[in-house]
Amino acid sequence: MGEHLESTQKMLFDVNLELGDFEAAKSYLETFKDFEDFDYIIRLSKWSDVRGDLDAAIKYMERAKTMAEYTNMPSTKKWVYTNLADYYGHAGKIEAAYKHYLMALEIDPQDAYSKKGIAWIVYSHEKNPKEALRILDYATRTHLSPDYYLLKADIAEYLEDAELQKEQLELYKKAVSNSQYGDMYNKYNALLFAEDINMKNKALEIALTEIENRPTPQSYDLLAWSYFNLGDTKKALTVMEDFVVGKTSEPDVLYHLARIYKVNGKLKKAEELKKELNNSIFELGPLMANEIRNI
Repeated sequence: MGEHLESTQKMLFDVNLELGDFEAAKSYLETFKDFEDFDYIIRLSKWSDVRGDLDAAIKYMERAKTMAEYTNMPSTKKWVYTNLADYYGHAGKIEAAYKHYLMALEIDPQDAYSKKGIAWIVYSHEKNPKEALRILDYATRTHLSPDYYLLKADIAEYLEDAELQKEQLELYKKAVSNSQYGDMYNKYNALLFAEDINMKNKALEIALTEIENRPTPQSYDLLAWSYFNLGDTKKALTVMEDFVVGKTSEPDVLYHLARIYKVNGKLKKAEELKKELNNSIFELGPLMANEIRNI
């Protein structure tokens, strides 16, 4: 009967974007096009980000920020500030990212997501891992999801603290063994297992599940990376060329692509990606700097 039709169209855009059906997502986005509508603007921003146009994503989220501040709803403002902070971080605008995480914390001093964002800035940009761990310890007093353990493990590895790294990885594995998480942490698990000599086949199994659930370029990247670590580099390249190349600009995916190009003798393409990756060290983290140099 048309009741709540626009709300349904917005939800269908969200679902199709998550599932990797970008054509369907775009068609739904067109059905509620309205540059004066906050819901449309934030979805246009997300669409721009997924399609690799970060400048447009920032522009539309900044417009959403103006709208949110006009309506003055705290929860909406906090959501926009954290999303904008993430975008600024991706764009290398670290001071702006830090400022917006602080703005979110002014609204909600217990917001763990903003504390995690600040911890990443302190770790990746300022190269102060101990302070980053202190911030994360404070954040996890009121909120804890398994990925916080992975971040702590990453920092521990940077500190060359093998004991802390092992402890945090064990805590992560214990946390995600909870069946209530379902497939939420499949990406993290696949990346973790792909480089574990005893778990490489499990990584492949998870990657195939992710493709069944969400056939996005990122899911196919997990598949290619699993094949790469299993030694099937030709298959890894085929997957990348068929399903990933030109479809995402995520730095972690481009790193995998560069490694796969290099091992397959496509050195010029690998070198081109290496230059791009050097501009993404903040997003990838300090541990990746040496990995990128070795491409």
